[in-house]
Amino acid sequence: MLNCRCHAVRQQGYTVVELAVGLVILGMLITVLLKGIAFIDNARLQRDLRTMKGLHSAFLLYKDRYGHLPGEDAAHPGRFKTVLSTLQNSTEGLFYDLYRSGFTQTLVLEPGIGSAFKATWGGGSGANYGLIAGRNQLCITDIDVELARSIELRLDDAGRSSGDVKYTLNGSQLCMLLS
Repeated sequence: MLNCRCHAVRQQGYTVVELAVGLVILGMLITVLLKGIAFIDNARLQRDLRTMKGLHSAFLLYKDRYGHLPGEDAAHPGRFKTVLSTLQNSTEGLFYDLYRSGFTQTLVLEPGIGSAFKATWGGGSGANYGLIAGRNQLCITDIDVELARSIELRLDDAGRSSGDVKYTLNGSQLCMLLS
């Protein structure tokens, strides 16, 4: 009788097939994660675009109903008083007048509207005579240049420094003409 000792061979490490399957699963998870992040970013951008368009519509409705600009500077008829989002409880200016008129109800904004409308990317906002000299405008400050470019393309598509939406190359401002 042969004395055969059969030993079970223990596998050490992973086979190439197991590694390939693991890498494919990992790649699929990363793809889903990246698409999810892009989806969330796009949803935020769409919300902010709706807010900007809503503020523009409210501006036009206010001007049509009352015959003057919301937040008009009494010392300079036809132009806004400058109101920035750093003013916590503003009782004057474009944002406040739009809120009081009721035209911003669908935007779910509050009396201290400047502090409420910062857009999802942070920064600040304001109504002034800023980037587009001599024109009433709604501005967002401290905005990423790529994000500013995306907004400009969706609202205007006339180029960074022309049309009704303009932005600076350093991301300091994106402004939309209101009048």
